[in-house]
Amino acid sequence: MQSNESGIYRLTGTLTLGAYTSTLLRIIPDDEIYSLMINQRPVDISMIPLHERRDYSKGFTYELKDFLQPGDNQIEIHYMDQGGLMGIVISAETSAKITLIAYALFAAIALILAIKIATVCKLTTPIKVLFIGALLIRLAYFSVTPADVREHDLGDHIGFTEYLTQHWAPPPVDYAVGGAFFHPPLYYYTGAIVYKATQLFEPNNKVTIYRIQQVLVLIYSMGFVLFGLLILSELLNLYRKPQDSLDTHVQEVQEVQEVQEVQEVQEVQEVQEVQEVQEKAGFLSRVYQSFINDKLLWVIGALFAFWPVAIIHSVRIGNDPLLYCLYAASLYYIIRWYRHDKKRDLMIASIVGAAAIVTKANGEILIAVLGVIGLYKMIKSQQWAMYAKMAILPCIIMFTAVGITVGPALILKLEGKRDKLYIDNIDGLSHANLVGNTAANYFWFDAKIFITEPFTDPYDDRMGRQFFWNYLGKTGLFGEFKYPAPLSINTAVASSFLAVLMFIYMLAGIYYMLKEDFKRMAPVLLSGFFLWAGVTYMRMTFPANIDFRYIVPILITFCALYAISIIKFQQSGATRMANIGLAMSALFTFSGILFIAGVVAY
Repeated sequence: MQSNESGIYRLTGTLTLGAYTSTLLRIIPDDEIYSLMINQRPVDISMIPLHERRDYSKGFTYELKDFLQPGDNQIEIHYMDQGGLMGIVISAETSAKITLIAYALFAAIALILAIKIATVCKLTTPIKVLFIGALLIRLAYFSVTPADVREHDLGDHIGFTEYLTQHWAPPPVDYAVGGAFFHPPLYYYTGAIVYKATQLFEPNNKVTIYRIQQVLVLIYSMGFVLFGLLILSELLNLYRKPQDSLDTHVQEVQEVQEVQEVQEVQEVQEVQEVQEVQEKAGFLSRVYQSFINDKLLWVIGALFAFWPVAIIHSVRIGNDPLLYCLYAASLYYIIRWYRHDKKRDLMIASIVGAAAIVTKANGEILIAVLGVIGLYKMIKSQQWAMYAKMAILPCIIMFTAVGITVGPALILKLEGKRDKLYIDNIDGLSHANLVGNTAANYFWFDAKIFITEPFTDPYDDRMGRQFFWNYLGKTGLFGEFKYPAPLSINTAVASSFLAVLMFIYMLAGIYYMLKEDFKRMAPVLLSGFFLWAGVTYMRMTFPANIDFRYIVPILITFCALYAISIIKFQQSGATRMANIGLAMSALFTFSGILFIAGVVAY
């Protein structure tokens, strides 16, 4: 209820205990609980830490079986309120066994849905298995990671979501000076819908409400995994079938038309043969055969699907997971348009890209990628009028999204209420967050610190935060968090060592790439370049710790370059180097899985 003034209040009422209700209760005070009495018996809450007695989001749990009786129980609470809304939220907590059963049931439902999606989308065996594996490890991480663990600005993101649950209309422009209100609203509208749906069952229990919000971002994270795997498969298909290169695309179409009837007969025969083999062979046999025939996609796909920081961000409440998903989806259709020149792919890429932009301003990088690709096509084909006409609707769609995203900040900047369009005024930042902004901070990489220090720290120079590449690289592995489990610490060091070797290996592979390789990879390379350029510009104009969460989709570029490096070593006859690349990737993936296992088991 609304509080009239700051003071100490007494709340009395009846607490009804059902036959199967847990006696472990969660009590969430607003603002601080002083005393609790049940059936005229005082409950000792002195052992509850003060910060939990003041926690109006999570509160604390208390086992009250010695105080509660079946049926009605009289309850009296004394609490302090400092104004605004006040009250006490009380809800029954499930036991550890029931919680485990609930997580197992949720995992089973998620697994069934994932298998159904993989079947409907007709995913290949490697993508299907890696997608399901990525889901399982993220579910395990979700089970031990509440919303307030390893979060970034949780209160701000929830605050925007809660505002929309009450008003549904976008907030006034003046709100864009603080909190998360300067972000575009798409993610927060989806969060508000889920928030309101959760309130039908748990109207005031924010612990449950936040967990369901985590389920929402987990779904978005799986979209990022799916489209990332599809992009890698699309790229590697070019090397499985060299005749699919861009330079011979027109000739291919003519050849396909000439031999269409023959191919149809062959396809029918092949389908029949595959069906016969599948009836004879089991699932594990098919997976084994697929791995033998397509080892590179399995290894590189696993590298992407089980990358540690992507798992860590998969259940973090905020607009980043939806951005990752939409960014990867738009990039996938940009690649398809680049290869096949179908207007349908261009329209899907622009619509999904616009959705990414109205999720977070970082999505505007897709405009640069699409613009360069379109300009290349226009110059190469010399069909200026056709491509100019084709670009009209996508431009309208994407620049409308830019207007929605930038509009509030632009208005405030013109009014003198905001210093920059995309970055808040640095004057309000704590000096503890500031880092050096000289050439040395960008050109030096301290390999010793990067490898021997398992994690980084946004406030500790001893862990490499002053060096751009150290901080970006380490947060690109594990975020800006620490993990106390010995298994996580040791595997973090191993992963860091392997990451350095893999980066050097990738640079060596780039040296062997030909002009044709860069043309094939143009959309992925452009995406990686603009993401890197954007985060570098942010770091230079805003000299504070800029972590990897802003450019997580660059993992697609890294994995793609690493895969092509392996291929180039194979093609040049350096089989041993190619095998070393595969082995390092597999070891990194295995180390990353053990790292998450340490987090889950701790």
